[in-house]
Amino acid sequence: MQAVYVDLDGTLIEYAEPFPRIYADALCSLGVEPRELEAYSEAFFDLLGEADDPFSAAIAKTDVPVDPDAFSDAMVDREVEAVRAVPGADDLLETLAGDHQLGVLTNGVGSLQRAKLEAVGLADRVETVVVSGEVGVEKPDPEIYRIAEERLPAGSYAFVADDVERDLRPAVERDWHGVYVGEDDPGGEGVAVARSLAAVPDLL
Repeated sequence: MQAVYVDLDGTLIEYAEPFPRIYADALCSLGVEPRELEAYSEAFFDLLGEADDPFSAAIAKTDVPVDPDAFSDAMVDREVEAVRAVPGADDLLETLAGDHQLGVLTNGVGSLQRAKLEAVGLADRVETVVVSGEVGVEKPDPEIYRIAEERLPAGSYAFVADDVERDLRPAVERDWHGVYVGEDDPGGEGVAVARSLAAVPDLL
């Protein structure tokens, strides 16, 4: 049986609002004027995978006058409120269930990624969720793919994602089958192209 992992952000889920609005709303909910978005974003991605709570650690790197723990809670709440399933996400997982083992492979903070998956009603559709913040290594590091293989032992593997260089190239290098979902034409051996999630099953 083939194990199919699917990326979370940008592949299974998306945001109904742009990130700057989510960031601003989180600060406004705490009575703080929104500013330093660029500095916060840069610090967040630098700390992702290193800090236990990159939200509070990142905002502490800025001059924004807010309690880091309160900001972290506000950001998590706001992100979960703003998330929605990509059209066809539930149908894709339902179609693949039974003939495939299913998992989610994602970079991010474990509690937030799992909360977003729950919020859109997809958590029960997969057998395992591999989150970089929980396993201590993130895509494109090949170690996270090895961990994913341990979670779902199978005869072959496939990864469905919206980013070729970060997500799919490392997977293909481990002899996984890669399926890119998006408008671009990435090319490359081992990477199939689906214009929508509905086209994915025929490419596995």
